[in-house]
Amino acid sequence: MRILDRYLLRTFMMPWLSCLLGFTFLFVIIDLVDRLDTFLENNVPALQIAFYYLNFVPTIWIYIAPITLLLGLLYALYQLTRSNEIIAMRASGVSLYRVLSPFIVLGILISLSSLYVSTSVAPKSEGWTDQFIERLKNPESQELHDLRFRDPGSNRSWVIDRLDLDTHDVMDVTVMQRRPGEDTLEFVLAAERAVWMDSYWFFHNGTFQSYSVDGYKKGPPQDFNVRPMMKLDESPDRIIRETMNFDYMSSKEMKDYLANRSSVSEKTRANLETQIQLRLAQPWLCLVTMLMAVPFGTQTARKGVFVGISLCLVLFFTLFFMMSLFKALGLGMMIPPFWAGWTPTILFGIIGMWLLRKLR
Repeated sequence: MRILDRYLLRTFMMPWLSCLLGFTFLFVIIDLVDRLDTFLENNVPALQIAFYYLNFVPTIWIYIAPITLLLGLLYALYQLTRSNEIIAMRASGVSLYRVLSPFIVLGILISLSSLYVSTSVAPKSEGWTDQFIERLKNPESQELHDLRFRDPGSNRSWVIDRLDLDTHDVMDVTVMQRRPGEDTLEFVLAAERAVWMDSYWFFHNGTFQSYSVDGYKKGPPQDFNVRPMMKLDESPDRIIRETMNFDYMSSKEMKDYLANRSSVSEKTRANLETQIQLRLAQPWLCLVTMLMAVPFGTQTARKGVFVGISLCLVLFFTLFFMMSLFKALGLGMMIPPFWAGWTPTILFGIIGMWLLRKLR
């Protein structure tokens, strides 16, 4: 049966790879037309442009993978059915489900690969590409501005005017330490500049004001030129990560953020938990769309390929409409995050399996 499996997969791979390359090229061309002026104005080398689009591909993978799998499998099954090859296989004692099993296994493998891309690779790639374009449009974007960071574990807050993304130095920073479990201040430190060295913060040219247990100032503020603060363990990487756009966080970083932020608002929690569930559910659209393609590809050969493609595309775009709808419901806290992420995938997965079961 290995010869049969190889033949079936070879029949599928050519149209799928053609669709995959075509859709990727289409998305790249559309983005290039939009970015071309920016690239030319900044004299961006061709190698950097190529690297930009290398990072751009993972951000669109979750959208193009399902549709290309659907069209590729639909075309392969249409060709096999039209030439009566599937009938010949069944006449020689091979069940239809056995014929289709290589496609289903491949769908599972691609879904698992897409799961890794969706939860880890795509968010980082999106953050890098957006930051790359922002730096071209605004050279000063090497710095982050007006950051507000709070660590609930230490009950400590940071107010940062500027943070250099290259050196990780912070400028015009104020650190407010509150007493554990209380709202009263323990100290306030303000400095013109702070440097992270050897896992410690060193503050330059600032003042340090300590407070009593009752919340009153303990004498005048102390001026300093350099003051090391060994107890402040919030690294620049953590500050950048937890003040950046949530879309740029990996799923693990989102989970860690929620685990370390017991006081996070309900809206922010719903946002993050919904995105986590969506990233887990969307990759399985690869398998779902293949399940939907099978019955249409094997049953519409005599009616014409246009009928099968039309019906599958209607189902596909209905599926993505439902994904957008349930995402909005989850972000709006109208339904739990799990159902916001998984309902469309589960529903259309059931439809695909039911259609597969109805095959004769």
